[in-house]
Amino acid sequence: MARRSTIELTFREVKGTSKETTVAGGVIVDWIDKTAYACAASWTRTACVTSYVGNMHFTKPVPRDTPVSVQARVVHTGRTSVHIQTRVLIQHAEEGWLVCTECYMIYVAVDEDGEAVPVPPFEPSSELERRRSVDATQRMVFRRQVEETISSMPEDMGTSEELTLRFLAETEEKYPDGKIRGGAVMKWIDLAAEICAERYSGCDVAAVLTGGVRFYRPITTGDLVEVDARLVLTGSKSMHVLVRVRAGARWEKHPEVVAYGLPVMVAPDGAGAARHITSWQPITDEDHAIAEKARRLRDLRNATLLSPSPLISAG
Repeated sequence: MARRSTIELTFREVKGTSKETTVAGGVIVDWIDKTAYACAASWTRTACVTSYVGNMHFTKPVPRDTPVSVQARVVHTGRTSVHIQTRVLIQHAEEGWLVCTECYMIYVAVDEDGEAVPVPPFEPSSELERRRSVDATQRMVFRRQVEETISSMPEDMGTSEELTLRFLAETEEKYPDGKIRGGAVMKWIDLAAEICAERYSGCDVAAVLTGGVRFYRPITTGDLVEVDARLVLTGSKSMHVLVRVRAGARWEKHPEVVAYGLPVMVAPDGAGAARHITSWQPITDEDHAIAEKARRLRDLRNATLLSPSPLISAG
């Protein structure tokens, strides 16, 4: 099979868990992961695991029961990693193809034992490809800063709205080696953030910014999974929810951190805008420290976004 640097797949969601008539952000990220994985595996000709899911704004909602095109291309390679740029498009009767969101994904090539292996280098052949490769390396600087900020947050997360989802990892969404796909984990992160924001606001919510997820290790079928979500910052219309995923054998009392995410949710008003929400006011010293770190995370993420959200400002 010839090595490919670009792939395009089509998806459609007919039913969903949300009351909204649009496709949930976690489902879209799952589609992105499937397409980007196919692109990465085609390039490396090995199995791959998700290492990072980039930030993404949903500039246009994705309606249910609508064909969705997801495009993926290789833009950069490291020694064992493949950086994939993706975009999600829907076709409008009058305006043609519209871009709903874009996202950068990073995969690591692995062998049969799950060990990282070298990948064929991607050599840009045009000025545009060269700029994409440079952009991919610049984004890594911001990602490291985000990771350091989240790692410095205390385990005791203060007094804001929180919840924990706990379940066994039983899903058919697996990589060829049996590990749970990154897209499936992203759906869990989005769902936990959605419920947390709905409990706080009392309204149906939708993600306008998701991704920015760092994966530390894979999840195996049968692992006990804990998805912790906590509100850490609000804007006039936005709710920033920090989500940590832990997983391990069911007898482990202190499972390891697998991934983290920081989705931003809003409450749509049904007319294409977002409702104003009651702002969360930090109370304890921990609350104030967490809110300050969340503001830093917001600023770091804004530095890597491809386009602004039409529903909320940067705040």
